[in-house]
Amino acid sequence: MSLRGTLALLLFLACLSQLIFTAESFREARRKGGRQESRSNNNISVQKGKFTTKDKAQCSWVARGEDKYTMTVTCKPANGDGFTCKYTAKPATCTEYESNPQGYWKQIARSVKKQKKLCVDPRAMIRAGICKRAPLDAHFKLTETSPRPPKTEKTPIATNTTPPDTKRQCTERIDHSDVAKEKCGDSWASVCAFLFTIIQSGDC
Repeated sequence: MSLRGTLALLLFLACLSQLIFTAESFREARRKGGRQESRSNNNISVQKGKFTTKDKAQCSWVARGEDKYTMTVTCKPANGDGFTCKYTAKPATCTEYESNPQGYWKQIARSVKKQKKLCVDPRAMIRAGICKRAPLDAHFKLTETSPRPPKTEKTPIATNTTPPDTKRQCTERIDHSDVAKEKCGDSWASVCAFLFTIIQSGDC
């Protein structure tokens, strides 16, 4: 092969290698871009937990979000209908959250469990202790709630507790004894009075 042919072959091989390298780089860039896009779609964080209240109600909570989180709390009492409510917060406004997110969510889980007016009082916030100096947005505030079923109260059954008027009935029996004296005479008055007493004894 002549020198000119050899140079042409080397030039062709160099161009082919460059094309192969460029194609591989392009495919690699597309793969990296696809993974980054997939990550950006999965930035939503999910935190959840379960607990039981003092009233034996089974409750669960799920918090979802990126910058702003929405916590959904659902409780099912032992007897009666359940209820649901939602709280919102921006944990990133707390500087301690960035350095210790696990500690933040552990304290939120304890705060939900200890909340005495869960899903009732909008002023009662679910707080994280490590964010005491943070803005109020760092703590969860009640934003939406479903109406709780009203508590049914048993109406007391009225009973008649008035005692029978036995004094009047017994007095009438004595009056019958006086009548017995008039009807039966003095000699038979005691006998008649005894008979009236037996007849009227059920009234007293």
